[in-house]
This record gives sequence, C-alpha cells and structure tokens, in this order.
Amino acid sequence: MSKLLHYLNESPTVFFILKKDDGLWELEYVTDNVIKIYGKTSEDFLNKKYHHADFIHKVDLKKFNEEASKISKIKDDQFTYEPYRIVKGSTSTWISHTTKIIRDKNGKPEFYYGYITDISKQKLLNNKLNTANTILDSIFNNSFNFILLLDNKGKLIKANQRSLEIGDCKEQTVIGKYFWELPWWNHYGEKERDILRDEINMITHGSCLKNNKYYYNKYGNKIEVDFCFSPVFDKDGDVSNILCEAHDITQSINTKKRLDQYMEIVNNNVYISISDLSGKIVNISDAYCKLTGYIRDELIGKRHNIFRHPDTEDQVFKELWTTISKGRLWKGEHKNVKKDGTTYWVENSITPNLDEDGNTIGYTSIYNDITDKKEISELLITDFLTKIYNRRHFNDIFNLELKRAKRDKKNFVLMILDIDYFKQYNDTYGHDAGDKALQVVASSLKDTLNRAHDFVFRLGGEEFGIITSKIGIEGTKILANKLKESIENLEIEHKKNRVSNFITISIGTKIVLPESNLSENDIYKLADDALYEAKDSGRNKAVLSIKDTL
Repeated sequence: MSKLLHYLNESPTVFFILKKDDGLWELEYVTDNVIKIYGKTSEDFLNKKYHHADFIHKVDLKKFNEEASKISKIKDDQFTYEPYRIVKGSTSTWISHTTKIIRDKNGKPEFYYGYITDISKQKLLNNKLNTANTILDSIFNNSFNFILLLDNKGKLIKANQRSLEIGDCKEQTVIGKYFWELPWWNHYGEKERDILRDEINMITHGSCLKNNKYYYNKYGNKIEVDFCFSPVFDKDGDVSNILCEAHDITQSINTKKRLDQYMEIVNNNVYISISDLSGKIVNISDAYCKLTGYIRDELIGKRHNIFRHPDTEDQVFKELWTTISKGRLWKGEHKNVKKDGTTYWVENSITPNLDEDGNTIGYTSIYNDITDKKEISELLITDFLTKIYNRRHFNDIFNLELKRAKRDKKNFVLMILDIDYFKQYNDTYGHDAGDKALQVVASSLKDTLNRAHDFVFRLGGEEFGIITSKIGIEGTKILANKLKESIENLEIEHKKNRVSNFITISIGTKIVLPESNLSENDIYKLADDALYEAKDSGRNKAVLSIKDTL
C-alpha cells in the first residue's frame, strides 16, 4: 500500500477521494502532489482551510458548477469535465478533471474518485496547432492564386475558392477527378492531356516542375498562368501529395508585350543613346543610327564627340559636363554632323542614370530632331497607365518652372499627393481595380487643375505631384482642399480606408517664395515631409510646410 501511495504522490496527476458524511460530500483523501497545481498542501485541503472551488478561474466557475451538479444524476460510472483553469497567484493552469463514481448496492454514489492533471502544455500546443491550421486554411482559401491539392495518383483532394471561381464549378463536382480531367483543361486536346499526365507522373517521383499554362475563364477570356507543381513528402520520404499553384500572369505578359512594342517604337522612332561616365556610348537606338547614318557597331564604344560639329562652341559642352557631373539634368540645343558630313540640329536632354544607392553610373541622352514631329516626345513624358505626365517629365518641369517663378518673382508651389491605404485597396479589390482607381484619380486631378501653368504628374505607384505658381498661402490651402474633396467625392468604394468609406488622398505642400534659396531637393523633401505629417495626423488631410530649411 505504501508503494502505491508513493506512486500516487509522485504522479503528475492529483488523486482525491470524496465521501458522503452526514449528507455532505467531504474530502477524505488527496495526494501530496496537489501542491504543484494549487500551491497548497494536502493538509490545507483535508483541514478544510481551502476548497477546490476557491481556485477555479472565475470565468470557468459557473460552467464547472453546472457540470458538478450533473454527476450524481448520470448513469455512467465516470464523468469528465470540460477543461478549466486553476488560478495560483498570478498564473493559471489548465487542467483535465475526471471523476470516477463508486456506487452502493442500490446504485447510489458512495465514493467519488477524482483525477486532476495539468494539461497547460498540451493546451498551448493545441492552441498553436489550431492557430497554424487557421492561418494555413486562411492562406489556402483567401489566396488570389489558383491552388489545388492532389493525392499521389493525381486525384483532386481539395481546391481553394479562387480555383473554383476560375473554373466556375463547385468542389463536390471536381473532387476525386484526375488532374487532367479537371474543367480548367476542357479546351485541351488529347496530346496536351497526355502532357499533363506525364507531368503528374514526374511529380510523383519527387520532382518539382514549373511552367506556363493557360485556360479560359467563364467569360471566354484566355488566362495565362505561371504553374508550379510541388511534391509533398511523408515521414518516410515518399510522395504523399501534390500541391499545384498557379499565378495569373496575363497582365504581366500583356504588359511585357506592350512594353516590347513601345521599346520597339522607341528604338525605331526615338533618338536615344546611353553612355558610361566617360561619355562612351554603350547603347543607342536604331532611329538615331539611321538619323546619323552610322551603324550600331561604328558607334558603340565611341564618345559622343563623333557627332560634334566644328562650329559648336566649347562652352556648350563645358556647361553640359559641369551640370551632369553634379547629377543634374541638362537640356540644350546643339549642331551635329552625320556620317556623310551633313549637318543636323538636335534638342538634347541628358539625365544621369543612378544605381540603387543613388550613385551616377552613366547618362541617358534623348535627342529631338527639331524638325521632327512632336508626338514621339510625348511618349517619353507621359505615364502609360494614367495618361498624365510621368516622373521623368516632373524632373524637367520642376527645374524650368522653379526658375521661371523666380525670374517672374512669383510663388512656386509643389504638392505631393498620396492615395490613402492604397496597398490595402489593391489587396481588397485587386490590381485591375487599383489601376482603374489610379486612372480616375489622375483624371480628376487634371480636371481640377486647368490653368496653363498647372502641371499634374504621376511620380510612381499611388503618388502624384502637382506644380503650379502665382498663388498665395490662402489660395494654396483652398486648392489643396478642393483637390482632396474632389477625390473623396468620386465615391470610389474603399472598405479598408480607415478614414472614409471611399478613396481619399493626403497632400503635402511647399510654397517657395521668389527670394528663397531652397534647392530642388530641399523643396521636394519639405513637401514630402508635409505629406508624411498629413498621413501621421490621420490622413485625408492637406498639410502646408512652413519650414524654410530642412
């Protein structure tokens, strides 16, 4: 008996006995290890100094009492409580509690034997597992990607919501079908289905595979996808499942096609060259080669002075190199010579090319044959998506308008605008909707600013810039609020916007007085700081910088 008691006292499970005495159930025995859970000794409980219910978490006590009242009424010889918490000081312990019922010859409870076990670690692990499963399930079902899970024979086990929407089908109609039989491939011929079988067979042997596929959505549109097969291995290293994931690359493919088309247009129609830091040509467009009469190989590695006309003054190139060596844009006109000796005039814009650290690594020169049509130059200064001016043109106009405003002794105004919570908008409504929103916002800004010296730019992503002049502080505030209200009044739904139900913008503004010595970078930084102040103070706001120094 002593060995048994020693075992019980050393066990991680607390054992106790309840016996009826004068109509009341009283604690008759409890193991010494009760102190590990309650922080009190067995004598404390046997002497009725403390009771079990004193330690039950107040949130769990009502449920415990309801369950305890049922024990004497059940027909079974065992009752297990729902897990509950025991509070010891500032910590709580989750326990598993099972009661054994010993009945007399009449079937009435005579003794209760109880077993209480600390399951906090198990509870924690279960919570972590449940959380992980919830996260994985959320990723699976809420992914914008097409995801399928197959068994190791290629039969579909599970399909996420996105893939079912794409296939315009219900899960019960496709579960159990082989991969090559699924509705996404209805347009495939027998040879293409054989390829799908071969791909599945390859994956079942442990290989990964990534390639491009296509299907037609329910509207009949061809969708290009980047498709990936991944084997899932069991503990023995055998393939137990196959995970298939497809990412829609239709837009990127179409964008690349358009980019290739535009690059071809640029190559064939735009006079452009790229040089290294010493001025040696490293790339040049076919159009400029054609204009000058040279072939590409005759120009690569040569300096631009191969085109220099003898009449061009040294001062022109001295000013050019002084400007671009400081990382600034240079624009000017000069006379050049073609291979056959004939003369041509170009308007030349030279922009430093920067690496990721902002260091100059070369220069891009864009030439305009002054007699040529102006349409080609518009391609270089217009943002493709929004049809307003792009960042490159912003750099040009910034400098010219700042100088003009100082020359005319007028205020120069720079506004930087940002669509509020635009990442969340894209995440919620998709990038197609995001692109349309950018177009509408750009159009609204352009319509609001219609004076000859008003310029609207897309600086990148969801960020826009506005340059204007001949306007005071009050007028600038009125204009900023007008712009802000015009965007919110578009009533473009944005559920994830924390400050409105619609798309809104934040605006940072810097007014530059004619006598100011602020540089372009300083002006931009002050406007940008004002924008961040507008964001930090709640968004959907316009903040005017009053600083004159950084």
